[in-house]
Amino acid sequence: MADKGYSHIPNALFDAITFLARALPKRSVPTWLELLFGAMLTQAGFVTEA
Repeated sequence: MADKGYSHIPNALFDAITFLARALPKRSVPTWLELLFGAMLTQAGFVTEA
């Protein structure tokens, strides 16, 4: 993957998740992360299927 210039994607994704997690109230972060990763793992990618 590094050959095609995609090595920056994980850091950019980490930065975006960190930024958004800091913007939420602390009690909402675990639920938000669960929905986010659940949506990333489903075949369709929808939160309702997580």
